Amino acid sequence: MSRVKRACAMATEALKEAKKQRRCTWKIEENCVLALKNCRISANFGQRLSKTEACCAPCFSTTFRGKDYEQEFINWKLMAKDGQMHIKSDQFAKRYVNSRFLPFYKKCRLCGKYAQIATREPQTARQFADFQCPTGCENSEEPEDVEKVRRDSGWCFNEFGHPPLLQNNISYDLLVDHYVTRTTGMDATCQEGAELIENGGVAFRDTRKIMHMFYVPFTDVIANIVHPEFMETDEKFAFPKFADDPFSIYYLQVRNTIIAMWLKHPFAEITQKMVESQIIVRGHARIFFIEHLIRPILEFLTIKGIINYGAFDFRIDPLMGKVPVPKIAIIGAGISGMSTARHLQHLGINSVIFEAKDRYGGRMNDDRTLGVSVGKGAQIIVGNINNPITLLCEQIGLKYRNSNFFCPLIDETGQCLTFEKRELDDQVDLHYNNVLDAIRNKYQSNRNFPDCTLEEMFSKMSSGLLSAAELDHLYTRDFEKLLDFHLGNLEFSCGTAVANLSAKEYDHNEKFGNFAGEHAVVTDGAQRIVDYLQRGLEIRLNSPVKCIDWRGERRVRIQLESGEEQEFDRVVVTTSLAVLKKNPQMFNPRLPAEKRNAIDSLGAGLIEKMAVKFDRRFWSTVDAADGKRTEYFGKVPDSKSDRSLFNIFYDFSGKDPCGEEVYVLMSYVTAEHVNIVNELSDEQIAEKFVETLRKMFPNAEIHPLAQMCSHWGADPHIGMSYTFVPFGSDGDATYNRLKETVDDRIHFAGEHTIAAEPQTMAGAYLSGLREASKIVMSAKRNVMIE
Repeated sequence: MSRVKRACAMATEALKEAKKQRRCTWKIEENCVLALKNCRISANFGQRLSKTEACCAPCFSTTFRGKDYEQEFINWKLMAKDGQMHIKSDQFAKRYVNSRFLPFYKKCRLCGKYAQIATREPQTARQFADFQCPTGCENSEEPEDVEKVRRDSGWCFNEFGHPPLLQNNISYDLLVDHYVTRTTGMDATCQEGAELIENGGVAFRDTRKIMHMFYVPFTDVIANIVHPEFMETDEKFAFPKFADDPFSIYYLQVRNTIIAMWLKHPFAEITQKMVESQIIVRGHARIFFIEHLIRPILEFLTIKGIINYGAFDFRIDPLMGKVPVPKIAIIGAGISGMSTARHLQHLGINSVIFEAKDRYGGRMNDDRTLGVSVGKGAQIIVGNINNPITLLCEQIGLKYRNSNFFCPLIDETGQCLTFEKRELDDQVDLHYNNVLDAIRNKYQSNRNFPDCTLEEMFSKMSSGLLSAAELDHLYTRDFEKLLDFHLGNLEFSCGTAVANLSAKEYDHNEKFGNFAGEHAVVTDGAQRIVDYLQRGLEIRLNSPVKCIDWRGERRVRIQLESGEEQEFDRVVVTTSLAVLKKNPQMFNPRLPAEKRNAIDSLGAGLIEKMAVKFDRRFWSTVDAADGKRTEYFGKVPDSKSDRSLFNIFYDFSGKDPCGEEVYVLMSYVTAEHVNIVNELSDEQIAEKFVETLRKMFPNAEIHPLAQMCSHWGADPHIGMSYTFVPFGSDGDATYNRLKETVDDRIHFAGEHTIAAEPQTMAGAYLSGLREASKIVMSAKRNVMIE
C-alpha cells in the first residue's frame, strides 16, 4: 500500500473512532441537574457539563435562549469574554451554565456532610464557613452523587464540560490587573464578595509593602514568586497528573488561592478548613477540590516553606504515622540550624541541635553595651519585599528601618564631595557602574572568555571605557579617590579584597531573582529573631562535635568532644564554611572529593565591626538638605590601601533602655586591614576610628565614651563573615555542590549552600527550610513505597 493510501486509511479509521466516541457521549445516564422549565428529567442526548453532571437539551437551550435568561446571558457574555475574540458558542454556553445555574455544594462545619444548595445568588466565604445542615446533622443525608466524586480522584481528567471557574476568589484583586482571569481559573463575572474571614487570632494588617508573591508581567523577576498561570518544575514533579494543560488549571486554582491567603495574612497557619471556605465554585467541582486537592497542595506548599513558615507555632503530620519519625541531628545553632529545626517541628519531626559555643545565634549576635543594639554580625535586610527576615520581623513585632540611598562622601580633609563636587561624584558613580556592567556583559556574551581577578579586569575596563569615550582627562586624583571608595564598598560586600574575586563569577547571584525593595536595618537587633526562633527547640550548648561517622549503611553516629555518642537517621550540618575548611577530619569517612573540592574552592570572607559611642551627634553637618537625618556616610580614602579601613560609617543612634539619647557610629574593616582587630586592642582600634572621624570633621568636637569590636576571625567555631567567589571558582555551581546531600543522610545548610541568596540572613534561613523540606519529602516517598 502506498504511503498516501495508508495515510488516507488511517484518517478514515480515526474519523470513525471519533464519531463512535461522540455517539457514546450522547448516552447520558444521569438526570438533568438544572431542572428548569420543560425539563425532561433525564439528561440523555443532552449536554454533559462534567464527568458526573449533565443537563437535558431543553434546559441547556433555555439558559441562553429562553426569554427569562436571554438578556442575562448577553450581559454575562460581555463580562466573561475576558479578551477572547473567537469563542465557540457551546463552550461559552457551558461556562455560563457553570457560572450561573449549577447548584452549590456546601460542607457542614459540624458534621462534614455536603448539602446541595440550589440558588442563583453569589455566595461568599463566610456563608460557606458558617454553613450547618439545615435540618440538623442527625437528620441530613448527603446527595448520592457526592460519593461518586469522593471516590474518584481522577474526576477532572476527562474531555467533558468546561473547567470550573472560581467565584469571589481571594486572589482576584492581586491578578486582575495583570492576567486574563479565565487563564488563572477565575470567573470574571462574580468577584465582588472576596474576603478573608479567619485571622487565626492575629489581627489583619496590610502586607502589600513586604509581600508580592505573584509574578507581574514585563517586570523584573524577584525572589520567592510564582507565576499564576504556570506550575513550577517541583510542582509538576510532585503533581504529575496536573502537569499539562488543560488539567493544570485545577492545581493552579487551589495553589493561587492558598498563596493569596498567605500573602494577605502571613501571621497564622493557613489550615485546610480556612482554604475550603475560599474555594467557591458551583457543581461537583467543589467536592473534588475539597476531597482530592486542597490537602495535598496545602501540605506541599507548607513542606516547601512557601507558606506557613516563621515565628508562629503549629504542627502538622505529613507522614501520617505510616513510617517511623526519623531522628534528626543539626550541627550549629545559627539561623540556618534553627530554621531547619523549627520547620521540621512544624512538620511533625523533632530534632536535636548541637552548638559548640555557649550561646545560640551564630553570626546573628548583637551588642547592647553602648546603650543601643549594634549587630556584631548580621543586621541588614537585603531587599525587604518577599524577604523571610522582613516577615519574621513583622511576625515577632521587631522594629526595622528602611534605608535611604543618600550617602554623603567625605574625604580626609573634611571636604564633602557629595555637596561640593556633586558633578564629579555623579560621574564616578556612573563610571563605576558602567565598568561593572561592561564586565558582566563581556562574560555573558562569551562564557568561554577566560576568568581573571576582578581587580585586573576592572582596571582594564575602566581605562578602556574612558579612552573610548575620550574622557581620560576626567581621571584626576579626586576621581581616583572616589573610585577607590566604591571599590572599598565592594570589598565590604564580599568580605575580601577585589584582588581575590573572580571577575566572571563575583556577582553570580545577580542572574537569579533577588529580593526587591529597599534595604533595611533591624533596629531592635537581629539576635531578637533567633531569640524567638529558639523557643521550644532542643538546643545543646557547649557541645562541639568531634566526628560525624557515616560509615556503612547504618545510622549516622555523632561523637562530641566530651566523648558522648548518639546515632541519628539524618544529620544537617550548618557550620560555617570556614569551619568546614578547617575541619575535614570531622567526617568519617571523609566527604566525597567533589564536596571537598567545593568547600576548598569557595572563599570565606571576613569583616570586623567597630562601634563607638559619643557624647553628641557631631556628624549632623552632613544631614540631607530636607532635614532628614543621614543614616550613613562614606569616607573617601587618601590611598588605595586605606579603602578597606572604615569605608562607611553607620548611624546607630537611638534611645537607651532609660529613654536617654545615645549617639553611636559603626564601621568595619576588611581585606588587608581585617587583622588589626587581632593585632591591636579594642581601645587602639577605637583610637584609629576616632582619628579618621577627626580628619573628616576637622571642626567638630569629638569625644568618644565607649567602644565595641567584633572578633569573628578569631572565633574557632565561626571564623568568617560570609562567602565570596574567588578567582578560579565556578560560582553558583560551587554553591550547588555544597548544598547536595551526601549518601541521603548528611545534609548541608547555611548561606554557603544557597546560590541565589548567599551572604545574607535570608539565604541562611531559606537553606534551612530547604533541607527540612528535603527530609520530609524523602520520608513521604518512603511512605508511598511502603
